[in-house]
Amino acid sequence: MKQTLVISDSKTKLRIHSTYLVAKSANKDTIIAYRYIKELYLNKLIDISMADSIYLAKIFKIYFIDQHGYILAQVALSEKV
Repeated sequence: MKQTLVISDSKTKLRIHSTYLVAKSANKDTIIAYRYIKELYLNKLIDISMADSIYLAKIFKIYFIDQHGYILAQVALSEKV
């Protein structure tokens, strides 16, 4: 079952791999497989490259949020016509 993943802590570090991502915070490391993610909400201050954003957008929807949880931007790929 796919879930919505929200990463609101701006100090979280992301490591992108081919089939999973690692979210490293001060408390713990969390490993999440892409097949379980329906959409990803990331704090706008989390450091992620454009290439990684596009790679992840091919798999699921990505939204950038502020500290209050409001959506500021979305990474979307258009379908080929």
